[in-house]
Amino acid sequence: MGKESEIQLDPEAWQRFSFPGRTKSRVKTRKDLIAPECLAQGILKEQMRHDQVRIMLIQLTYLISRYLANGNFTHKAQKENQVFGHIAYVLEKLGETPGNLASVFIRYRGTPPDSNLHEKYDYEVITGNIIVDAYSAMRVVSRCGSKYAKLPELLVEAFTVMAGYGVNNIFIRLAGHLEKQMPLLHISLKILAGFRQSRQTGSPIVIDADQKNKAIPLVYDENLLPDPNLTLIAGLNRFSAENMEKMVKKASIWLRQKTNATAIKKYPGVYNAALGLPELGGRWTRPPLELNNIKWLLTDAQKKQVITKEKVYIARLAMESANAAPQTVAKMIHSVYGDDYSKIDTHVLGERLHLCSRLLQAAEQSKKRTGIEKELLGKLKNRLDQVKDNVFDNLQVVEDKGQERAEHKDCQKIIHSQIYSLVYFYKDRSATRKKMAAMMHRPIRFTPQDYSIIARDFRIPVNESEELIRRLKSCFTKDGRFIRKMFHDVSIVFRSYENKIFHFLWHHMKNAIFPEDKVCFLNALQSLTVSMKQPQRALKILIEDICENPEKLQFSDNKAVMLANRIIRQPEKALADFQTTPEDIVMNRHNLNKVVIKYASWRIEKEKEIFLTKFDTIHKKLIEALRIGETSEQHIPASVMLNLEREFFIFLTLVQSDTSKAIIRSAVNEYGDPGAGIYYLDKSQNLMGGLIQNLMIGIRALGALGTISDVALLERIKEQEENFQRIKKDPLHRAQTRKISQWTDEAIKIIKFRQ
Repeated sequence: MGKESEIQLDPEAWQRFSFPGRTKSRVKTRKDLIAPECLAQGILKEQMRHDQVRIMLIQLTYLISRYLANGNFTHKAQKENQVFGHIAYVLEKLGETPGNLASVFIRYRGTPPDSNLHEKYDYEVITGNIIVDAYSAMRVVSRCGSKYAKLPELLVEAFTVMAGYGVNNIFIRLAGHLEKQMPLLHISLKILAGFRQSRQTGSPIVIDADQKNKAIPLVYDENLLPDPNLTLIAGLNRFSAENMEKMVKKASIWLRQKTNATAIKKYPGVYNAALGLPELGGRWTRPPLELNNIKWLLTDAQKKQVITKEKVYIARLAMESANAAPQTVAKMIHSVYGDDYSKIDTHVLGERLHLCSRLLQAAEQSKKRTGIEKELLGKLKNRLDQVKDNVFDNLQVVEDKGQERAEHKDCQKIIHSQIYSLVYFYKDRSATRKKMAAMMHRPIRFTPQDYSIIARDFRIPVNESEELIRRLKSCFTKDGRFIRKMFHDVSIVFRSYENKIFHFLWHHMKNAIFPEDKVCFLNALQSLTVSMKQPQRALKILIEDICENPEKLQFSDNKAVMLANRIIRQPEKALADFQTTPEDIVMNRHNLNKVVIKYASWRIEKEKEIFLTKFDTIHKKLIEALRIGETSEQHIPASVMLNLEREFFIFLTLVQSDTSKAIIRSAVNEYGDPGAGIYYLDKSQNLMGGLIQNLMIGIRALGALGTISDVALLERIKEQEENFQRIKKDPLHRAQTRKISQWTDEAIKIIKFRQ
């Protein structure tokens, strides 16, 4: 990357960054090839709006890595000042970005979505609800153009540096007065640049501050390990090595003496405890940047989750059992508290089981053994319950009976006996579930072990598990045809097991049903969701299924979104048998489940890229179906695709997230243009009623979600009423389109009233 290879940054490399807002040159992107006011263009525009933040996160991560890459970097004053100037500029721009951007968080993940990237270099960078990793960086390039082609390479280079440095997390505060934080951040980065070399030699870190050389003592924690955050405290507060040693000792003693849960949860490590010492609290300058703070392995930096004392104990145990190896510590904690078990494969599961086994073995030697074992096994069990059955089917593990470590060549497959028992329960459960799904097509003999597994899974007595199987069988004829009336009769029993039955019916039965019975079966599930006492669990299952592969469609997507709308709208039993969700719902926010809506809104914003991609897929497949009558892969009819998009409009409107607004606005842009291509495809004439109905729902949705800036768009649609009437020479069509003025006026009034 040029002659200045020692710092990995030259003018040519910097030019490739092309900061958003710092250049007036126009970048040609995919949007130049798309007709104006197209829904796909609107989604692309929304993705690219977030891409501007992702680009800045990549820039920031790369620039920080320059400080970690070379201990002599800070002695090259001109280059170092130039790099920090760029860091200050990026942070300033991030601070000006709308949204909840209180911090930037870089953390080790170790489960790359792209098999070409080694797990050692798999990190993600987070601010607010925006995430970028090596894989999403490539998607940024595909959307924003070749001008940014080097970004993925630079990001991986930064992650490689961080892996070599031993980073498991970096936390940077954006809140407050950034300009006042910049000098402190500059000094902090200089200290980190010299920390690794100082750690190796034991000598102080020498930095240039105010045109003078300043020696920063290397500070050790209570385990006599060099601690970067304690060293930052020393440098920013001008503490001597002796003062820091006394403070660490004092903080360690204070922390050990605090037996109450509040103190333990608040201060998971000596660094955090040192900042919280009552007699010193508020006197120290807190580092604006933290490296490998154990606190950020236990909580989401954005959501500020509660840290329990059990979490703290497990974190300390991980530090001890992993010999403080940063990436291993992160993986150990994630193996107990990770929220991605529903997505992992057999390799990752095997690794996590092995790490949990190491923790459990260490816990057996701990004074707090009982509490740690209960926490570890309980959290692991909850997460194994989310793993897909096929992952367990392919998993091979060996029970550790004491001699296996010495005899077995593959130590990664050796797991603790208690964890081994858990794993084989889930392997057996997978086999039993297959029997349950197959019993509609052929006679299946259930063994006492099968009934025992079902009872344990559903948390019911064994005799109830036998009755559950009998009732489930009664919903099908001998030929395997679904009987909705019988299902309705036994649904009262099913509701008693709603924690498990909906998951089983949705994931295992819906795909085993004969094709001609699928609609009937999904409608029956619709009735079941109406009376659920814990609807959020069902909604979570549906959202995960819809978004599992956002670039693909399933036949069940249509019913999944419809069921989600029913769950949000509970309790309304009158809606249970509707084939579509009434459009009036978007204008009426009574009887909505606020808890479910809050979860759905959070989920959409957290995974906005997935939702934007999913909706883009739905619309493209709708266009395809309007050309040839059905989608090419799943053979979903155009009428079903129209209804799927319609249900999605309603779902997004009920949830009311920022991403929902962007999608609805884009949809109204396209549907509101009587010249849009969607009205003139081969099958459009036959489905014009559905297309205009989607326009109506889009207008009403924009009325529910939009701002005063959307009034101009609605006024423009109103002016096109006559042109809409000319699309099809049919009295019913003309009668339908004559209501466009009414729909737009109603939406405008609602927006103005709300404003």
